[in-house]
Amino acid sequence: MRSRHRQSGLTILGFLFVAAVVVSLALLGFRVMPSYIEYFAVEKTLRQTLAGSGEQVTLTQFRRDFDLKASADYIDSVRSSDVELTHEGNQLIASASWTVTLPLFGNISLLLDFNASASK
Repeated sequence: MRSRHRQSGLTILGFLFVAAVVVSLALLGFRVMPSYIEYFAVEKTLRQTLAGSGEQVTLTQFRRDFDLKASADYIDSVRSSDVELTHEGNQLIASASWTVTLPLFGNISLLLDFNASASK
């Protein structure tokens, strides 16, 4: 029979610690995930709006088209007034910047800065 001190494994305290860390990271991921989903939706909407616009599109036309597409994708953090349209050489670049503050617990919050852009 083998002696007891040669056996190895995870103690109940070690298991609880590992479980607490894994659960905390999972909860943080679930809290942050909607913001990143919205970020990718904004990038997709900027690309689609640029693809549907002509070469001589004005800022007001672009913002109106962006609003129509953004309302269909449930984009709440970015408004058409946040979108900037610039010309660099032969490229037309649309970009939007915004921040999201996610309260975690107590007085601790997570600040996420997003900058989405698309070019044509």
